[in-house]
Amino acid sequence: MILKYSLLVIFGVLLFSGKIQAQEKIYFGQAEIGILYGRGADQWDGTHEDRTDFTLMTFNGVRISKNHVIGFVTGLDLYEEISVIPLALGWRGFLGKDGKPKLFGGLDVGGGTAILEKKESNEWSKSWYEGGFLISPSVGVSFPAKSGNTALSFSIAYKSQQMSQFNGVLSQFDTQSIATDLLPPGYSSLTENSYLYRSFVVRAGLMF
Repeated sequence: MILKYSLLVIFGVLLFSGKIQAQEKIYFGQAEIGILYGRGADQWDGTHEDRTDFTLMTFNGVRISKNHVIGFVTGLDLYEEISVIPLALGWRGFLGKDGKPKLFGGLDVGGGTAILEKKESNEWSKSWYEGGFLISPSVGVSFPAKSGNTALSFSIAYKSQQMSQFNGVLSQFDTQSIATDLLPPGYSSLTENSYLYRSFVVRAGLMF
């Protein structure tokens, strides 16, 4: 659902921007790789370990004014327990003169999907992951190349990503169980474990 509305918004902006900025460069892209620093899961004795995970982010957008861009964000976050593909709407705003280093800010809001994770299934049970809400504000600086429209970018961000793990026990009766507000058909029980990954993010890459 989030992806559907994101694509509709971006398509509308493309049409609108294409009319008012037909002679200007409309497309804006950003690609960065980096590290997610965060707190690991609590251990049985109440202690925890810090985690360091890999992240890849791509932003594809359109300029709605000289210093403001909106678009679609995706990428890959490789947490120790799970791989997440973020899907979000994003904004980038810039401060500075053309041809000089610029400060920029960003905000990504959307969700994530665990489509890369294998669903476990046997005759007794099924287990799978589902994505949840994502929000990530960021700040950074860009350094334009001597020629062309590319620039080096360095950014720091905060990322909050919700995820859920479902474990369902299948009904052993010959007839399918009737779905209720709590249980889908075919299950005798279903449990959900929710996770919230809060991360400090350091990234570097290119703008083009």
